[in-house]
Amino acid sequence: MRLVQTNLRETDVTIDPERFVESLLEFSANVVLFNAGGIVANYPTELPFQYRNPLLRGDFLGEVLSRAHAAGIRLIARFDFSKVNEVIAADRPDWHYKSLAGESVTYNGQIHTCLNSRYQQEHSLEIMAEVASRYPIDGVFINMHGYQVRDYSGTCHGICQCANCARRFEAGPLPRSEDDPLYSAYEEFKTRTVSELFERRATTVKAIRPSIATCNYTPAGTDIYRLESGTHMVDGQPDFTYSASQQVRLVNDSWPGMAVSNAAVHFVDFPMRNAAVSEHLTALRLAQDTVHGGWLDFYVLGTLDGQDDRRCYDQVRDLYAFHAAHERHYTGTTSLADVCLIRPTPKDPGPEFLGLYRMLAEHHVQFDVLREDVADRERLSRYAAVVVPDPRFTVDTDRPVLTTGTTGGEHVRGAYFAIRPDDKKTLSGLDDLDLVYLYGTFEPYEGEGEGFLAYIPPHMFGPPEKCYYTEVSDTPGLVRTPSGGVVIPWDIGTHYQSYAHDGHARLVMAALRDLLGLKPRLTTDAPTVVEVVARDNPGADALLVSFVNLTGQLGTAFHAPVPVRDIGVSLATDRTPLRAHALRAGVDIPLSPHDGTISLTLPELSLFETVVIEYR
Repeated sequence: MRLVQTNLRETDVTIDPERFVESLLEFSANVVLFNAGGIVANYPTELPFQYRNPLLRGDFLGEVLSRAHAAGIRLIARFDFSKVNEVIAADRPDWHYKSLAGESVTYNGQIHTCLNSRYQQEHSLEIMAEVASRYPIDGVFINMHGYQVRDYSGTCHGICQCANCARRFEAGPLPRSEDDPLYSAYEEFKTRTVSELFERRATTVKAIRPSIATCNYTPAGTDIYRLESGTHMVDGQPDFTYSASQQVRLVNDSWPGMAVSNAAVHFVDFPMRNAAVSEHLTALRLAQDTVHGGWLDFYVLGTLDGQDDRRCYDQVRDLYAFHAAHERHYTGTTSLADVCLIRPTPKDPGPEFLGLYRMLAEHHVQFDVLREDVADRERLSRYAAVVVPDPRFTVDTDRPVLTTGTTGGEHVRGAYFAIRPDDKKTLSGLDDLDLVYLYGTFEPYEGEGEGFLAYIPPHMFGPPEKCYYTEVSDTPGLVRTPSGGVVIPWDIGTHYQSYAHDGHARLVMAALRDLLGLKPRLTTDAPTVVEVVARDNPGADALLVSFVNLTGQLGTAFHAPVPVRDIGVSLATDRTPLRAHALRAGVDIPLSPHDGTISLTLPELSLFETVVIEYR
């Protein structure tokens, strides 16, 4: 599917519905995510607890829906129950979220509601039922589903202290911070109650029409798992280069068969919603969505015709048209991964995970991403190795495991790990490297095993005349355990995510290759700034080798990628190849089969390319 989300403003209901649908067709879209109700109803609602758009004349939702269906476009109705207009909610304090100070939160005339209030637990279902029974919608999406503690300015008002939450949270008094002893119980409470409510909402609309698809930011009760690749200006950091790749991978690998729609967010951030990110960043996100087998998803505030910043439009139209012409190649694909990277459950997976992701991607390892709560023994059995970015998570597997990270502790600086001559007899690729630095936490491994690297405790680092170390301990910085696994008891992934020191990445790759015995099925001479992804498409009797060009990123800036030429790839397979062709370039690619390996050379890479290897 090729989805466009037009996050409509109140003023957008005055536009021509016919032109609105025409604009979607110009982008080759076949799904629209359309604001139906909740904060503002864009149809003539009869429910007294829903705010009707004051500019509504007629039935905007109905008029758009009928025209969309006539054009072959499906419509997902968007709802947002996290807030209610103060005209309706001012005299209903029992609906309100309550801050740590016990106060309601009002933002631009909208009062924050609590997930456990009657409004969300009952009235939200009535609103969805009204829409689903009145209109032949194709899907529903609930925005900001869950416990919302921040307003649009980013101000955190704390854990909700309302009477509804206090009544439902049975473990004790509501916690007031993450340091509270009951906070872990509260996290479990949130997870359970969020899933319960979404499943009730899904049941409500499917009871009216079972074909209605549910779309949400969580897998529970969901047909379409939606995620967003957006920019967050508040942290001042560059966008994560692999944002779209990582998120599509997460869903495809963790919940096989579930559709994944990862949005390329058009605007910069909440305070800059009328200005767009670089057109090259938007194109990169959509290219990554494509090659990993996700839906295309482009999210704008307002309508397509109403954008003041349209720099990306030519590229978005081109990518959507390309996908429409070649969708059969990207539909129903499966991974050819050698390695599984475990992703922590929280929404933010943390820098240890992100750093390890970058190392694997930059070294062209074919890997899947499984969320920790679905990584069971059976699913892990298909991989040659498993990478776990948190020592607190124990995987049930007979596959060799690389575990990294710490559980906390004191931040260390001025320390190193020596790479000794004996270490280099086992760990390859380190001939010109005798140490790596430690700038973080280190928890010496206390179990049995074969130690590598030697901890150099903190020493003087100023003035220059005093910058030398006198002690190299016997404490290892990397251990091969008796079970055949490897432990790196420091935050090596966090180091790489923060500073991208090549020595840290070389250690991880040496551990996988030389200690865990990884023999990659795909090898390439592609530079690290080219993402290479191999997938199988059994329905089309084809292997896909895709390339995404990341050369355009320069710090926080995204420019046009620099063409990369003559990229060689070898892929081990038991399939007999017939021919290969590049979808974007539209040219045949010569193949060299030899002893169960297919070799090819991609002549030139612009933004992205997919080589289809047909087999019998």
